[in-house]
Amino acid sequence: MRVGIVYSRVRTDEKLLIDAASRQGLTVVPIDNTQLVFRLEHRHIDVDVAIERSVDHHRAVYALTTLGSWGIPTVNRASVVENYANRLLASMALEQHGVTIPPVRVAFTPESALKAMQELGYPVVMKPVEGPKEQLISRIQDKYTAETVLEHKRILGTYHHSIFYIQKHIEAPGHDIRAYVVGNETVAALSVQTHHWIRPVEEGGLVQPYPVSPELGEMAVRAVAALGGGVAAVDMILTRDGWHVVEIGDARDLGEVSRLCGVDIAEKIIDYVRDTVNAGGGG
Repeated sequence: MRVGIVYSRVRTDEKLLIDAASRQGLTVVPIDNTQLVFRLEHRHIDVDVAIERSVDHHRAVYALTTLGSWGIPTVNRASVVENYANRLLASMALEQHGVTIPPVRVAFTPESALKAMQELGYPVVMKPVEGPKEQLISRIQDKYTAETVLEHKRILGTYHHSIFYIQKHIEAPGHDIRAYVVGNETVAALSVQTHHWIRPVEEGGLVQPYPVSPELGEMAVRAVAALGGGVAAVDMILTRDGWHVVEIGDARDLGEVSRLCGVDIAEKIIDYVRDTVNAGGGG
């Protein structure tokens, strides 16, 4: 089996995937998207399946769309990557599939956004509809802060500042959980505790393995399935009312997660890739 890995640069994650595929006797075909030229009139990339690992979201979507149009199974599919990257699409899909998320409002003007915040009740979190998971995110404590942030966005005026995705802020018990889903299995989970309320894993802090209970595992798998399935990381918080899904994104930091949790996630991803090809579909 020939496995293409589409990448922007070879990081630790890509090296782990290459090693795991090689151990299973698969032929790895590196596809550097900085050098890649698609000739749309005919298929010219000889792989049985492709794993998308591009840094840039739009490159990923267009590469996956092109490969998929040639009948090449991909992990993940283009539609899945688009869902992960768009908070509005993701929230709608999660709601429709009965996955618990914080209450969300979407508005298109500063005036309606302010009204939405007051309806939800402070504090709220305002995020771009699209974009990196930890950028341009504001926790807004009251009306005065809201008016200031909205004024800044009105003046900035670009696309990212003109659609207002507003989430009710839900207090977590000092830590968030990031669950790693591969296909129909939650293979690992981390507890992330930092001094910053956004708590990105990449910023350090106290990161520890977290037990995958049946409830956590089932919620994470349902969340990923709602967006089309595949391989993903699910950010979750546990409240008195149960688990809430906050974000879904790419599965990153595979080496660190594997080291902490004692699970070879790269190996599991390659297993899933093989199953995807055998089933004749894309993840």
